[in-house]
Amino acid sequence: MGKKNNSPEAEQLRLHLSSELAPIVEEHDALLVDVEIAGSKSQPSIRILVHKEPAVSLATCEQISREIADFLDVEDPLPGRYRLEVTSPGLDRPLVTDGDFARAEGHLLKVVLLTGKNHRGRLVGWDSVQITLDDGRGKVEGVLREIIAKATIEVEFKNK
Repeated sequence: MGKKNNSPEAEQLRLHLSSELAPIVEEHDALLVDVEIAGSKSQPSIRILVHKEPAVSLATCEQISREIADFLDVEDPLPGRYRLEVTSPGLDRPLVTDGDFARAEGHLLKVVLLTGKNHRGRLVGWDSVQITLDDGRGKVEGVLREIIAKATIEVEFKNK
């Protein structure tokens, strides 16, 4: 998608689009996770991340994309051409916000601390200060969010 644009203008556009696009996404029983603005001025990209339980289907992404494209054609937030992508956040996307942790509750996480130490466990609770992991062997521990360098959902394979 290109490098994420962190300029003040891009952040203002991201916030504006987030509030305008959330109702469109919610019409599909999905949740707007994030809006990312990336690329260059000559080739900007708008990436819409959506979540739906149990999963976001390709058909849902296509429907949301068409409706957002229609909205953007009228709203015209970026001059000229731009690329629009509607996708799910993906498993490799780091968990950062309260919403990320809420959606990850019950999932197995890999947590890397600022010290480099790794933790693995099922997310059994979270709040604004810490997350609570169950290692599956009877040990439940709280990890302060301020010392987490990266937290991601681990892929689990079911035994047959």
